[in-house]
Amino acid sequence: MTADDVRRIVLVRHAQAERETAVDHERRLDGRGRTEASSAGRWLAESGIAPALARVSSARRTSETWERVRAALPRAPETVHERRIYDVSVDIHRREAGIDELIAILRETPEAVGDLVVVGHNPSLHDLVDVLAVRGRDAAEDELSERVARSGFPTAAVAVLTVDGPWRSLGPGLARMTGFWAPTG
Repeated sequence: MTADDVRRIVLVRHAQAERETAVDHERRLDGRGRTEASSAGRWLAESGIAPALARVSSARRTSETWERVRAALPRAPETVHERRIYDVSVDIHRREAGIDELIAILRETPEAVGDLVVVGHNPSLHDLVDVLAVRGRDAAEDELSERVARSGFPTAAVAVLTVDGPWRSLGPGLARMTGFWAPTG
């Protein structure tokens, strides 16, 4: 892969989790969440995206979501669990700085990786789409961005962003929204 190759970022919000738990980090998927995560995995497999690397928040609900998504893929990518994704996502006081930290995590991706999956939380994933996706160049891409904005990036939603150039150059407005899926009902 060269620095001029197209790369894709697949952002997956964790599926529906149980509501009551003493420790947020340990929340598990509920029945609906398990179904949502499996459906997201099937959609990703059908999309033809073949991720080489997955960066997954260290929270239990994101790990469980990723296990179900990954099970639907024809080839399991390398998986790295990142406490930093959880930390910047749950601290609302760091919301703006958190997006910069998430972009920094994405920039750490090895250049040989073409498709990257990030499994995390809202509001940070929704904010990340807003910051990375350029608008006004293509009506279809703008419609996808509008769908994300209207949906609020629900549990198990998947957004696909396409990036030209090296990971280390990733920044605001440098991606194109090329896919979006969210569970129905």
